[in-house]
Amino acid sequence: MSVPSRPLVAGVVLAYRPDESIVVNVRALLAQVDAVYVVDNSPEVPSEPMQTLANEPGVVILAQDGNVGVAAGFNAGMRAGLAAGADFVWIFDQDSTVTPGMCEHLVAASVALGDQAGVVGPALRSHATGIVYRRETGTGAREVDMLISSGSLFSRALLQRIGLHDEPLFIDYVDHDITLRARHAGMHNLKVYDALLEHRFGDSDPVRLFGRPVYLSNYSPQRQYYMARNRMIVIRRFGFGRWFWDDLWFTTKAWVKVLLCEKDRPAKIRAFFRGWRDGLRYRPL
Repeated sequence: MSVPSRPLVAGVVLAYRPDESIVVNVRALLAQVDAVYVVDNSPEVPSEPMQTLANEPGVVILAQDGNVGVAAGFNAGMRAGLAAGADFVWIFDQDSTVTPGMCEHLVAASVALGDQAGVVGPALRSHATGIVYRRETGTGAREVDMLISSGSLFSRALLQRIGLHDEPLFIDYVDHDITLRARHAGMHNLKVYDALLEHRFGDSDPVRLFGRPVYLSNYSPQRQYYMARNRMIVIRRFGFGRWFWDDLWFTTKAWVKVLLCEKDRPAKIRAFFRGWRDGLRYRPL
């Protein structure tokens, strides 16, 4: 992969009914990239935070025709960044916050791998607690099967080789699909521990379970449906690799909290089984 000594990096932020925190997050991102494309997936009249961002130098608002989903939303921003000449696109959820030096570390790791560079992403720190997740601690960089979407860096060369996100997946496991595609294409996905992203999973509502504090995502039944459906689709595509066992651990922990602590449990259980069924039946468009 050939990139200039000072590669151009475009940030992409996916927004859906954001609060004021998105303004802080985009401004922090602007300090590290050449431009930020904010993809507005909200079907309503632009909110005050989006109007503020529209007047921010270096920010481009890409209004969508309603909620087109995570995959299509990210793709809209990535296409815009690539069309403007970016060598890398760096994608985020609206509630993720960069830390100083992240972009430099991620780009350096990608450039060092050259043509073999896959998706490159940071380690994660909990927004709720300020603590780096136990499985996210380390030094240097390590090859991994998959990375979450938020904070992931994609080179132009990689996207030309494997394509963009699979839009019919809509939401959930979109990140699994694109990172596993990179790996199956012979590329090396990297987690860079010197780059740290502050991230929130769902609501991150605190409760106590068995005397210990735990944080609930409180995903809706619809989200539980997509998680179950898309998990099955990804299993059918890529099999039971290392990614599956890592995911099984996180999924099991999440469902313990759903069953013991969250509301709307019957609806979420029904959504899970509908998703599992539809994932088995799924045929690509």
